Amino acid sequence: MSRIAVSLSALLLVTVAGCAKTDGYSQADAAAEAAPAGLTGQANAPGNFLAYSHEATVRLEAAAIAERVAAVRTACMEGRHGTCTVLGEEQSSGQWPGGKLQLRAEPKAIEPLVAMAAQGGELSQRATEAEDLADAVRDNGLRQQRLRIQHERLSEFLARRDIKAEDLIALSNQLAQIETELQASEQEAAQQQRRLSTNLLTLRFESSQVTAESSELGEALRDSLSVLDASVAVLVTVVVATLPFLLVLLAVGWAVRALLRRRRPAA
Repeated sequence: MSRIAVSLSALLLVTVAGCAKTDGYSQADAAAEAAPAGLTGQANAPGNFLAYSHEATVRLEAAAIAERVAAVRTACMEGRHGTCTVLGEEQSSGQWPGGKLQLRAEPKAIEPLVAMAAQGGELSQRATEAEDLADAVRDNGLRQQRLRIQHERLSEFLARRDIKAEDLIALSNQLAQIETELQASEQEAAQQQRRLSTNLLTLRFESSQVTAESSELGEALRDSLSVLDASVAVLVTVVVATLPFLLVLLAVGWAVRALLRRRRPAA
């Protein structure tokens, strides 16, 4: 009988431990699902012409924002995780401190850069978009092909010995114009290839002490001040614009009144 009791007690302990362990995993899974996952760079599959762009918002302590922005910028410029170029940077201090970095990097560098930006903070928002450049790439390729054919034919005409001087000048001008268009088309193709082989990453840094309610209220107050300032400016403009007309009307009214007094017969 005692052995049965001991066995039941052991089974009960194992069951309770298993439930606690299951609850622990459930809580961890729920926490993982609640927090946004990291960003992963996207590379084009063969035959695709997609230009990927990512946006991520990181919430940090206000005192750490400037240092974190500088650290991510340095990591990008030094190419620690792959080819990376800094396109823009913004920082703000005061009541609502924040920062912004815009980078263009190869796909493998996106995930470590985002992880570095969110270290010790919270990745509160992320988004990924893709723009299909297939039509633009095709049209530009056809344009380059047409310009190269025209360039080749004009070059053949210019190489003839019996060409007249006036024709030589006209063909030379056309050839120079075609070369200019061809150069612009090649630059556009290089820019398209850059957008296809790299990802655009925009990192926004916000203070964790600023709540959504306070930031929205502050933004509403700033908008109200802007509207008030614009209204006062419009009012001043209207007064200044109408003041000369008011003075002329007053002068005309005073003159008419004086004229009527002079014509009035004495009593």
